[in-house]
Amino acid sequence: MVPLYSATALLLALMPGVAFGQAESFVVPFASDQPAVWTLYVDGSVQDWNPGSGTLSAIDDITDDLLARLRHEGYPFATVDSVHVDSTAQPDRVTLYVSRGAAVEVDRVDLTGNQAISEGDLRSLMETRSGRRFSPAQLEADLEALLHAYERRGYLLSEIQVLDVELTPDMPFRASISLLIREGPRSPLKGIELAGAERTRTGYAARVAGIRPGEPLSTYEPEQIRQRLLDTGHFQQVGTPEVRVEEDSAAVLVIPVEEAPPGLFDVVLGYQPGNGSRGRRIVGTGHLVMSNLFGAGLGASLRLNRLPGQVSRVETEFSDPLLPYVPFGVSVRFEGLQDSTFYSRQRYRGEVSYRLSRGVEARASLSRERTRPGQAGTELLAGRQRVPRAHALFWGLGFVYRRVDRLQNPRRGAWFEIGFEQGSKERRFRTRSVSGDTTVERTHERQARFSGRGRLFIPTFPRHVLVLGMDANLLQSDTYDPSDLYRFGGATTLRGYDEDRFLGRLVSRTLLEYRYQLDAESFAFVFTDIGYVELPDRGGSGVERGMYPGFGFGMQFDTAIGMVNTSYAANREGGQFSGRIHVGLSFGL
Repeated sequence: MVPLYSATALLLALMPGVAFGQAESFVVPFASDQPAVWTLYVDGSVQDWNPGSGTLSAIDDITDDLLARLRHEGYPFATVDSVHVDSTAQPDRVTLYVSRGAAVEVDRVDLTGNQAISEGDLRSLMETRSGRRFSPAQLEADLEALLHAYERRGYLLSEIQVLDVELTPDMPFRASISLLIREGPRSPLKGIELAGAERTRTGYAARVAGIRPGEPLSTYEPEQIRQRLLDTGHFQQVGTPEVRVEEDSAAVLVIPVEEAPPGLFDVVLGYQPGNGSRGRRIVGTGHLVMSNLFGAGLGASLRLNRLPGQVSRVETEFSDPLLPYVPFGVSVRFEGLQDSTFYSRQRYRGEVSYRLSRGVEARASLSRERTRPGQAGTELLAGRQRVPRAHALFWGLGFVYRRVDRLQNPRRGAWFEIGFEQGSKERRFRTRSVSGDTTVERTHERQARFSGRGRLFIPTFPRHVLVLGMDANLLQSDTYDPSDLYRFGGATTLRGYDEDRFLGRLVSRTLLEYRYQLDAESFAFVFTDIGYVELPDRGGSGVERGMYPGFGFGMQFDTAIGMVNTSYAANREGGQFSGRIHVGLSFGL
C-alpha cells in the first residue's frame, strides 16, 4: 500500500489567499518547568483533553498541536482566543479558550483514473460526499478504504493522489476535491508464508485457504482465511493475514500462526459401583490421535476400549481432509469388536467428503462388515443358532454442519451430523428341526440405519452457556441378531449408567447441560440426560421400551500436564450416592 498524501497539508498549501487561524506566540512570565494542569474550552464548552505532562514553557507547542488537530478534524479556521494562567496554584493551572471557526462543506469529489472498480462502487466506500462537512481525517480514512478495495482485487501497487483541494473564498466555505487513481498491474500471488510454523506445509495451508499460488490475488478475505485455518484444529492461534509485495511485484501472503501439538492422547477411567451379582469395576478407554501428519493435514487415530464383561473394541482411522485443489477429503476406517466367546465383528469403511462451505460437508461411504460367532454364539437357542455367521455391504450418505466460535469450549453456535446407510446382509446359521435334525440355512435381507448427533450452544449470562443436545441411532431390519443391536450407556452415550448396559435397535439421548466458563478452555457444568431404548420383538415377547434418566455434575480444566475432565453421574435406580465417576486426561504429544 502506498503512503497517502496528507489531506491536511494539501488543504493548507493549495488554498492561497485564504486566511487560516494561526496560534499566537504566548510569553508567560515566570514559566515553570513543572507539569501544569490544563483545561480546554472550545466554543464555550469544556472538552476532555490532556496535553500530557505539558509545562508552561511548552505552551506554544501545545497550542500549535491543538490547532493542527482541530484543522485535521475539518475546522481550518480554528483560533486560540485567550490563555489564562494561574501561577499561584500548585501546580500551575492553565485555561485555554478556543474557537473552532467556520466549517468547510464538501462541494464535490472528482475521481479519475479508475477502471477496475466502477466510480459508483468507489463512492459507496467514501464518507466524504457532497453536502457533508469536510474533514481531512475522514478523507484520509476514505482513501485507505479505497486502497483496501483495490488490494482485495489484487491491485497491490495502487496509488491514490490528492491532486487538488479548492476552497471558495466566500461564505459558506465549500471544498472541491480532485483524486487521481493509479491502479497499476494486478500482482500475482507468489505463495504463502506461515510465520511461526515449524511443521505445517505452506501448500496445505494454501489449499485450506482456497488460494492457488500463481493466480492474481483477487479475492483476498483475511478473516475468512484466518477462520478456515482455525477450523482445521491444527493451530492454537491464527493472526490476521497480511500481504507483502516482493521486488518483482509479486505478492506473498504472510499469516502468523501458533501450531497445536501434533498428537493428542486421551485416557478415560471410570468407576462403576457393584450392582447385584456384579462387583465394583474399573473400565477405561485410550484414544491416540495424530493430526497434521507430515505437515499436510493428514490424520490417524487409534482407540482401545476395555468394557465390562470381557468386551473389547478397537478402532483405527486414517484420513486426508483435503485433496490437492479439490474440495474432497477421504478416510478409511477399521472397527473391531470382541464380545468374549459370544461373537466378533469387523467393519471396514471408506468415506469421501465434499466441502460445501466453511463448516459444511456432504459425505458418501461404503462399508463391509463380517460377523463370526464364538463358542457361545454357535449354541442353539429355541432351535436356532444364537449368532449367525454374516457378511454385509452398506452404502451411505451423510451431512455435517459445524459453526461454533471455539472448538474446545464453545460459547455460541451449533453442530450436528446426520447419516443414513442401506445395504444387504447375508446370514448363515444352523437350525434344528422338529425331528431333531440340524441343517444350515442362508438368508438375504436388506437393512437400513440412521444416525444423528447435534449440539446447540446458547449464551445466557456472561460466562454462562446452555447446551442442548440429541444423539440417536436406529436400525430397521426384518430380523435382528445380537450383533446388529446398538450398545448404549456410559460416559459418552448415557451418563449415570454402566458402560454398554443396554442393547437396542433404537437408542437415543436428549441432554441438557448448563456450563459456567472458567476461562477459554475450562468450565464447570451440571447436566441431565434422558435415554430411550427400544428392543425389537424377539421370540414373540413383544417390543420392549424404556426411558432412563441420568443426572450429575462435572468440570473440565487445564493443568500443566493437559486437559482434565471429571464427572459424577447417577440415575434414579441406585440413588444419588451410587453414581459413576469418570476421570479423563488429554495431553499433547
